[in-house]
Formats: sequence, C-alpha cells, structure tokens
Amino acid sequence: MIDPRDLKIFTHIPVIRFSFAVLCILLFCGQVCSQDCTLAGYLERGVSHSPELKDLAGQILTNQYDSLIVRATYLPQVNFNASMMVAPAINGWGYSEAITNGQSLFGTLNVNQQLFNNKTREANLEKVGLESGNLVINRKIGLNDLKKAITAQYLSAYAALEERRFQQDVRETMVKVSGVLKAWTEKGIYHQTDYLLLQVEMLNIDRNIRDLDLQYRKELWNLDLICGISDTTTCDLKLPVIADTSAGTVESSLFFKRFMLDSLLIRNEQVLIDRKYKPVMNWFADAGLVNNEPRYIYQNFGMSIGLSMTLPVFDGNQRRMNYEKIRIHEATRKNYEENFRFRYHAQLHQMEIELEKTIGSLKENEKQVSLVTQLIAAYKVLLNDGSVPIGDYILALRNLIEAKHAGLLYRIRTQYIINEINFWRQ
Repeated sequence: MIDPRDLKIFTHIPVIRFSFAVLCILLFCGQVCSQDCTLAGYLERGVSHSPELKDLAGQILTNQYDSLIVRATYLPQVNFNASMMVAPAINGWGYSEAITNGQSLFGTLNVNQQLFNNKTREANLEKVGLESGNLVINRKIGLNDLKKAITAQYLSAYAALEERRFQQDVRETMVKVSGVLKAWTEKGIYHQTDYLLLQVEMLNIDRNIRDLDLQYRKELWNLDLICGISDTTTCDLKLPVIADTSAGTVESSLFFKRFMLDSLLIRNEQVLIDRKYKPVMNWFADAGLVNNEPRYIYQNFGMSIGLSMTLPVFDGNQRRMNYEKIRIHEATRKNYEENFRFRYHAQLHQMEIELEKTIGSLKENEKQVSLVTQLIAAYKVLLNDGSVPIGDYILALRNLIEAKHAGLLYRIRTQYIINEINFWRQ
C-alpha cells in the first residue's frame, strides 16, 4: 500500500526540477550578459565575426598551397599525348603521302624536368614566403584596427550611459529637495515661484535623460553592428582600463615591417628577372607508340630520351625595362617609408602631449567636482533653514552637472588617446 504522503513528494518533484532549471538558466544568462557587456566580450565577438579577418586567414592558408604548387612545378612532369590522323586520297586528290604518310597513330607517355634550377626554385619559394609574411602582417594590422574601432565605439556608448547616470543622480537629489521646498513654500518661507523654478529644472533634466537614453541605445546598436551582434538587448557598460603599451621604436612597428617586406619582395623580383636570362636545361623522355602503317603497329613501340637547353639571346631589352620598373617601385617605397617615419614620430609625440594635458585637466576637474559637491551639501543645510535662494542651489546643480560631464569627457578622452597610441605602437 502506498502512503498518500509519498505521493505529495512526487507531485513536487517536477516543480523542484523546473525551479532548478529556471535558476540555472538565469545564472547562465547573467554570466553571458556580464561577459557580453565588457570590452573583452565585445572584442572577442567582433574578432570572431569579422569577414575581413576570415578572408585574410583564408588567403594565408591559400598561400601555403602556393608554396606546395611551386615545389611541384620543379618535379618531373608527366603527360600522356595521343592522336590519330587519316588523310585519304580520292581519285588522286588529297595530301601528298610524302608529307602525311596517309595516316598515323600516335600515343606516348612524356616526362620532362628542369635541371640545375635550385636558385630559381629558391627565389620563387622566397617570393611565396614573403607574400605570406605580408598577409600575416596585414591580418595583424587589420585585427588591431578592428579592436581600435570597437574600443572607440565602446567608449562612446559608455560616455552616453555614464552621462545619463549622473543626470539621474542629480534628479534624485532634486526630488528630495523638492519635498523640502514644497513644505517650506506652504509655510511661506519660499515663494511659489521658487518651487516652480525647481520643477522646471527637473523637467529639463527629465528631457536630458530621455535624450541620453536614446543616444545610448543608438551608440550600443552601433557597437553591436561593428561586432556583428544581432542581439539588441541593452546592458550597462563599465569604463575599461586600457593599459598603455610599452614604448616601441618605429622599426618594431607592424606598419614599418610591411615596408621591409616590400623591399625584400622588390629584391626578389630582381633575382627572378635575372634568372630568366640564365640557361635552362631540361631532360626529357617518352615511351609509347608512333605508327603510320597499321599492319606494322606491333613493331612501332619504342622510347626516346634527351636533353634540351634554352638560352635567351635578345628580347628587345625587356631586362633593362624591367630594371627601370623595379627602380621606380623602390623609389616609391622609400618615399612612403620616410613619410611613415615622419608621421609615426609626429603623431605619437602629439598624442603623448595631449594625453599628459588631458590627465592634468582631469585632476583639476576632480578638485572642481569636490568643491561643487561640498557647496551643494552646504546648500542642502541652508535649504532646511530657508536661508538660501533656490536659484543659487539650481546654479550649483548645473555647475555640478557640467563639471561631471567635463570629467567624464576627460576620462573618456584619456582612454581614446591610449587606444590610439597602442594602435600606432603595435
């Protein structure tokens, strides 16, 4: 006999399981959202969704096959050739048999390979390797460029969110003051106009909060767009601390390494041009059937082997013209390299000065915020006594909003500059 009390336990098991499942889902979603709302989370998803980076990764992989193809071209090349020809003569009309033999059957297996081609093969392999190195550098630059863009957009979204936050904080303070002011107005200590002035200011802040909320959603949508995220759920961002990378030299920059690879590619191109004017030796062999008389076909199986050499003698001075093209390419490359050196040092110097001044302005702004905050605290005490004009209190609140807004801009600008400096020092 089953005890009815045992049945109650079984009836609660699905509820317990359901509650546990819901709890796990909520915890998991909370972890996912917290990860997605960090700069690291956005960077990770942006990199994984980028079609440009995937394209460059595919090109790098394709270039590895190019290297294998170059090696394969210098192995023995085997081909099978076959043909059958009949040249009938009708009533004395037709090709001369001295030329066509009337008919022929041809089928051979041919093998040929270049000899003494190590330097040419090494030059071609070096070219493929340099092109692969260029692709790797371009992918790293593209990766850093994407991270810089995501970081900049993240900071823009955070700025809108943070400004909305302290506007909300000010409004909460004004709501508390409004209650006190209303009571003093009813007692005749403050005028009705003072109370209305505070209400008008609160309406202005409400409008600012709505505008900032719309701006934040727009900035967050742009961030999702850059990262390839289709989820439109809003979340609260946090100010990232972007570490300033150690100072590097222009030669260690990825941009400069690209110029170095271009220089090596130009030299490699010159080597390949020179190799075209060296003698080319080939060995060849074939085996099969060559016949022009079907009744003797069994006697016409055979083979042959031999050597061939090709030596360019005159090609209309193409070598000299190719040298001129290389000289122009190298001069252009040097011009870009020198211009990059100049811009590298000039921009880094300018950004370092701007960073130093921005940090100094931020420190001064923090002092201003502290003083205005103390002033507002003193005004709150005086409001309880009814001994401070409401206009002075509202002016102090506006000064606090402006000071906090300026401080936010300084903090965001600091991160912007560090992000830009890190990009140039990559």
